[in-house]
Parts: sequence; structure tokens; C-alpha cells
Amino acid sequence: MKVIKPAWVEHSTGDKQTRSPIYSISVHPDGTRLATGGQDNKVKIWNTLPILDPAAAENELNHKLLCTMSAHTGPVLTVRWAHHGRFLASGSDDSVLLIWDIDPAGGGRVFGSEEVNVENWKALRRLVGHIADVVDCAWSRDDTMLASVGLDSKIIIWDCTNNFERMITIDAHDTFVKGVTWDPVGNFLATQSDDKTVRIWNTDTWQCVEKVSKPFELSPSSTFFRRLSWSPDGAFIAASNAMNGPVFVAAVIEREGWQSDISFVGHENTIQVAAFNPRLFFRIGDEPSRVNASCMVALGADDFSVSIWRNTMHKPLTVIRDIFNRAILDLCWSNDGLSLYGCSADGTIMAVSFRIEEFPELGLPEMTQMILDEYKYKPARKRKALTLGPSSSFAAPAPGGEEKVNMLQPRKGKPKPRKINLHGTMAGGAVGANGRSSSSMSMGGSGGRAPLQRPEDNIGRSPQRPVLHTEPRGGALDAFARAADEPLSMGSSSAARAHMLEGARGIFDDRDRDRARGRAYDDREYPRGGEKRKASMSGDDDYGRPTKGRSLGPSRALPPVQEIRAPLVTISGGSLGGGVQPLPFPRPQTGIQTNQEDGNGSFKAVNVESPQGYSVTFSQGGSDLWMDFLPSPAIIIAATSQFCAVTCLDGTVRTYSTGGRQLDSFKLATPATDIVGSDGRLLILAADGNLSVIEVKSRRQFIPPTSVRHLIPDAAGGDQQPVETFLRPNGTPVLVTSEPAAWAFDRDIGVWSQIAASWWSASPLNENEGRTRNGRSGPNGPLAEIEAKVTAMRRDAPPDPKPKWWNESMACGHYETRLRGARLLGSKEEYRHWLKEYAKYLADESFRERAEDVLAELMGPIFQ
Repeated sequence: MKVIKPAWVEHSTGDKQTRSPIYSISVHPDGTRLATGGQDNKVKIWNTLPILDPAAAENELNHKLLCTMSAHTGPVLTVRWAHHGRFLASGSDDSVLLIWDIDPAGGGRVFGSEEVNVENWKALRRLVGHIADVVDCAWSRDDTMLASVGLDSKIIIWDCTNNFERMITIDAHDTFVKGVTWDPVGNFLATQSDDKTVRIWNTDTWQCVEKVSKPFELSPSSTFFRRLSWSPDGAFIAASNAMNGPVFVAAVIEREGWQSDISFVGHENTIQVAAFNPRLFFRIGDEPSRVNASCMVALGADDFSVSIWRNTMHKPLTVIRDIFNRAILDLCWSNDGLSLYGCSADGTIMAVSFRIEEFPELGLPEMTQMILDEYKYKPARKRKALTLGPSSSFAAPAPGGEEKVNMLQPRKGKPKPRKINLHGTMAGGAVGANGRSSSSMSMGGSGGRAPLQRPEDNIGRSPQRPVLHTEPRGGALDAFARAADEPLSMGSSSAARAHMLEGARGIFDDRDRDRARGRAYDDREYPRGGEKRKASMSGDDDYGRPTKGRSLGPSRALPPVQEIRAPLVTISGGSLGGGVQPLPFPRPQTGIQTNQEDGNGSFKAVNVESPQGYSVTFSQGGSDLWMDFLPSPAIIIAATSQFCAVTCLDGTVRTYSTGGRQLDSFKLATPATDIVGSDGRLLILAADGNLSVIEVKSRRQFIPPTSVRHLIPDAAGGDQQPVETFLRPNGTPVLVTSEPAAWAFDRDIGVWSQIAASWWSASPLNENEGRTRNGRSGPNGPLAEIEAKVTAMRRDAPPDPKPKWWNESMACGHYETRLRGARLLGSKEEYRHWLKEYAKYLADESFRERAEDVLAELMGPIFQ
């Protein structure tokens, strides 16, 4: 699991460009786009590739913001993609619901802003019916109906098969309606209101079949949303803002009998949103059926935390705490079930990305449809099939119907010439392994999609406007639509998302592959993934400019890795002066290779004697992207998502951006014993015993050179050797020695502080296989890992018999060392755990003076 907080996703207001709350978030069915609505009255569409892939975020060729839409005149409170992916619905404080569609003829610079829309979305329909804020909306599973709710206490159902005409208005709730969700079977609609009820509506008669109120009798009315969610198997509803006595819970309302005896318990404040994973789970070996199906749900609360649950477990799978600074307002899952997105009133979003290995019981999309078919539901009246015309069709609706829907007509412009599209690619899209655009969204696995224009087809158009192909589609729908008679597949886009991510990393080897197969190729046929074209005020196209960056071709494998000298040696000459022995350092090998922490790229060094000399190469997606030649053999390399570093036998250290730009080159007095990269920082331990940490891109010293000689006084001649070096994300270096002990550098006082030692292996806290004295296991974390390494090297034994007060003294010292270590390592959970355990121990043993010291430190200075 990886939690990501992209700082560049924001809605801002005012001259100071301060962040404004993001009220709603929705991910496109194919996982490639993310829509957000904020207090700045705007709807924004973002590219999910740079959100999920840190390497892609650093590549300027990958667009981040795809489109900004500003047709609303009030804060945007809800955004929801249709299941077919063609339309986006948004509801606002201005009482209007807008339906957005792609507009091939629009786009360009956003009015009154420096932003340029890469994709061109315009309001196709303006649905007027509410007389107060539209708080939430939801598409039926077959996209034939759209439900909206608001602060006018009304529920409005819109007919998507008839130009979004109003079907029915339900005015039965006593006050504000703040959440709506559809039964995936199609039989019911559920709404939740500040009248402290969840009401279930029959979609054939639109009569209320059940009013659930018991879990909400004590619920507060202070939350702005009561977003509820229906499980993908149709078996139950997770309703937010419920109470079980004084405890904040999410209520579970079962379909059979509408009972609400079960709830999710654990949040410390009101739960505002519940969101089910659209995929079902089945135990390995079980026959997929409704009885064996289980679900996953995410809850967001005003305690700034997100919890993820399985309905078959009594505790959450994970709890993500303090991810936001204010209340969580919306959550949504991608259709592949592997990504969760959330937004907050603090103006930020999060993305939680899971690996498929973490969800081994994840069911296939067709299994969901099979479970829903078991209900054998047939609508009382036949619903008109949903048909979608060309995306450029902004024509007026057919006459008829009592209430007319306001429509926005695009300006008519002079037709611009364009070439016939042959290959189906779009600027700004992620390119797949075959050189075609993977951003063309195949809905439901249909494979029927209209081609998108290539950058070279935009002759005569503004270069920042990628244009969709506008030929009539007939029975096939383009990238934002699906055939009406095709069975809907929830989550069928997992392959599309994987293709997008894979294609963005492997775009550089396509021409070489074609050349090897003897296939003629055209440079312009391979637009680079996320290609960003310079905005031109004159509208002239930079035709003829390469659309793909140069690469070095297919990745070349390392030669056999062999040690060409002893693995560790010392500097010839014996000492550094004054009898001080240098630390040993690695000797060169014929080849060294390491991967970035996210696994996206690899960095390798080759030390084979050749006319070209020694070299380092960075590879990604099967291709070598860049290379540099070194003055001396490489001995250690490091790679992070932000930079690469190499140190040479002559003491040279070089750092590079992941794009290949040489950031720095300097020379140490002695070769480096070790270098370690973490995020944007690099730790360097030299053979002369000096350790430093630098911030690579800003070229600043985070920790100036400081000696570690006193920690390993006999490094060359005796048994004292540096065992391992770490660099924590907060920039704290950690050194484990064979004393055995572990030391962390305390920047506040400029000294090395001991955070683990074999001395504490005799502590009472380590009895019963590492359990604390009250039988509770400590949390997993960096401190626990380091302490385990040191304990494994233990050589001494406690005295026997033990002197008086031995256990009490050892326990207190061990607790205090753990607290100091957790603080230096930035391990919040471990610090919180051991602080609580230490306080309990002091209370149990009646150590009043120590307890008062702890309280005084936590309270801080008190001035009279």
C-alpha cells in the first residue's frame, strides 16, 4: 500500500492563491482522469498518472491538470462520472446541475487565467430544478437515470435517455438531503437527510418502501455531507453520520428486511462519507456466489482519518490517520479496486494505491454482474435504452416534455482544416507499448472506440488543443462512450489503467522494436506519453519538431558481475594522520545496479575497461534513457524517485536528476564508505569518518560533515566495523555499529544520540519474546527494526544475581531510550505507543517524580 498526497492538486481562491476546500472527487471509469469540485466554483480534471507514479510527476511532458471548467457561479459540491465515462455531472451551490461532455471544437486558454486546457470539456446540459444547493448526485448503474439531492429537501430524477428531462421530483424528506446512492441491482434508490433518516425508494413506483431512523437518532446535524454507499453486490448500504450511543459509527443497512444492527466502529468523530470498492472479494477456492461474496468499504471522518474495512472482519484492514488537517468530505474507488482517492476541507487530496498482491481475493468484474443477476430483478416498465451520439453533438433536444432543459450552445467558429486521422492518438495521452495512445478510454471492454487525432493532425489549430476525431460513430462509441446494448462491467478498466502506467514507462523502445522487425516507421507516429506542447498565442503549430524525446535504445544488460578486487580495502598508506585508521570502502566491481524505491527505473554502473571508459546508465521501461561517463571506477550508486548518485574510487561524487541532468560533481578527501539516498536527500559516509547529508536539488547542507570516528574507534584493525547506514525520510542519519549499538544524529544539539544498544537486551521489556511488561506487543516501525538488528548481535549477559532495583532502572531507561529514538526517527506511531506504555509503567510503580517530569515536558513552559 502506498499513500500519496500530490501537493499540486488544488483549488485556489483570492489574490494570495490560498487553498480552498475540495468538496468532491470522482475517478473516471478507466482510471486515467480524476475530477474535483471546489469552493472556487470550478470543476477540474486531473491526470491520474502523475498522481500514482512519482516518476511521471517529475516528467514535465506529462500533463497534470487536463481541464478547468468554470461555468458554475457557486462552490461545486459534487462531481460524478457516468459509468460509461462519456459524461461528468456536477452540482453546485448555485442550485444548478451541469452535464459535461467533450467538445472537440473548444478549448485553449482559460478565460481570465494563465491556464491552458489540454482537454476540452463544456457544459452540454444545464439542469434546473433545485432551488437550493445541489449537495450530491448519482448515476444509475445503467446510466439511464441521474439522481440529485440538495438543501431544498428534494430528490430529482433526470431521464438520461431523453435529453436529461426531469422524470420525477420527490419532496418527502423533512429537511436537507445530503446523500444519494443507487441500488446496483436497479430496484431501489437510497437517500440520507438531516431529518435523521435513510429512505429507500422503489425505482418502479418511486414510493418509499422503508424509512430507517434508529442509527441516526443521536447523529449531529453539523456535517455538511451524509454521503452513503451501496455495496456492489446489492446486499447492504453503508450509511454515514450514525451513532451507537455516544460512539460515532457508520451504520450497515441490510437489504433483507432493512435491518441496521451492524455498524463500523472506531472513528473518534463524525463519519461524513462511505464509499464501497466496486469489486467483490471471494475466498480463494470458493465458488463465486452471493453467499461467498464479501465487500470492502472506506470511511472518511471528521477526525481527519480514513479507515478501510472488509465486511467479513471485525476490525479495519488499515487506518490512515492525520492524512488531512480538516474534515474528509468525499471518497471514491477506481474501477479496478486498487486505488482509493479522497479530498478534504483543507484543500488537498490523497491517493491510496494498492498492489494486486495485497488483494489476492479480488474478484473479476463479471463476477459482480453474475451476483447481481441472481436477484432476477426486472423493471416493471421497460426502460429506454441509452444511446449516445458523437461527442461534438451539442444540438438542441427534441421538442416535447413539460419542463424544458436549458442548453448551452457553443460558439460557432470558422471551420479549420484538418487531416484525416489514421492512427488514433491524442497529445497529452499516455502512450502504450504499441505506440498508440492508452488514454483513449475503452469502456466496459468493448474495444469499440473512435480514433483520436495525433499532434501532427492539428495543423491550423492551436497547439495546446488536442482534438477528438469527430466522424459519426454509428454503433461504436468513442473514448468517452459505450454501446447501449453492451453489458456494463464495473471495474473493467483495470487493464486500461495498467496499460496506461506501463505505456508511460515503456514508450522509448517502440521504434527500436519496429526497426528490429523490419517495419517502416515514422517519427511522428510515436508521440511521447503525456507530451506537453508549448502554448502559442498566435496559434501556429510547431510542426516538424520531434514529438518524442531521444533515448539510447533498448536497455543493455550488465556484464557478469564479478568482484575484480577484494570487497573491502583501506586506503594505501595505513593512516589519515595521527595514527587514525581510515574506514574500509568497497572496491570496484565490473557492474553495479540498483532500482528506484518505486521500482520505476534502474541505475547501473559499468567498470569494464574500454575506450569509452567507466559509465553510469539510467533505464526505464526497458530502454536506456541517459548515460554519463566517469573519471574513475564507480564503487557505490544510489537511486531515489528524485535523483541518482554515484561515488567513484578517486572520491568523486556525482548527482543527477532522473531526467539525466548533472546536478553536482565534487570530490571527497577520501573514497566514500557508503552513500544512501532517501527522497531528496543523500547521505555520504567517507573513509575519513566524516558523515554528511545534503539536499540534492536545492544544493544545501542538511547535516554538515560530522565525525563518526568516536562511534567506531577501531574500524580498521579490530572487530569494530560500521554494520549498516540508514537515512530516514525526515533526514536523520542512523548508524548501526558492531558494538552492538545504533546511533541517530540529533540536529537540535548536534550530537550522535544512542537509540538502541545491546545493554537493553537485558531489559524486562524484552521478556516473553519482545513483549512489554503488561503483555502487549510493540508496533512495527523503524525503531523496532533497528532494535531487532542490535539485539541479534548481543554478546553480553545480564548479571546474575541481579542487584536491587535492576529491573526498575532497566525498564525506565529502556522506555526513555525508545522515546528518544522514535522522536529522532520521526516514527509517530511508535512514539505514541511507548509514551502510553511509559506512562502506565510510571503509574503502576508510583514513580511520581518521573511522571511529573513527563507531564511538565508535554505541557511546555508555563509563564505567570
